[in-house]
Amino acid sequence: MRMAWLAAGFAFLAGSAAGQIPGPKDIEFSATAEITSSQGTRTMPVTIIVARPLTKEEARPLRHALESGGQQALLASIRGGNRGRLNLGNLEVPLDVVVSEPIPDGVRYVVVTTRSLKIEEVNDSGPSLDYPFAVAIFEVPEFGTGHGQLYRRASLSVKENGRILLEHYDEEPGQLKDIRRR
Repeated sequence: MRMAWLAAGFAFLAGSAAGQIPGPKDIEFSATAEITSSQGTRTMPVTIIVARPLTKEEARPLRHALESGGQQALLASIRGGNRGRLNLGNLEVPLDVVVSEPIPDGVRYVVVTTRSLKIEEVNDSGPSLDYPFAVAIFEVPEFGTGHGQLYRRASLSVKENGRILLEHYDEEPGQLKDIRRR
């Protein structure tokens, strides 16, 4: 198991229903994911459609749910949020939370789905059930292409210092490259 700290500045971490065409206010990104699994390194196309992103302040109640009730409370709070969707190769999952934050040269996004992303055929045993989220954290500059990370199976918790801890199961995080706004 590997851990990654999210910046303390994120209130939580960082519509279109699945299958619908993006609405006029939806933001669509295309990228390439590079994922290393037990079967080697793969690259595959990614499309992320962001609908109704939250600000850090709007996401603060979700952080409180995670802090007071743990992952199961957060799961119950965000499931069915319909904040967009993520297409990874031929796999499509709904986004339950999208947090956007302006950065000096663009926008940082944190997207969370309550479905873990399985790239290879694997029968997971008990411990993987403790990692119910998939999380993508990426930055997109005003001009040019962005980059980020994709955590396919992750758990979230709030530490004593108030920081969000993202712990990912087994595999290294995938890399999101050449992120472009369409």
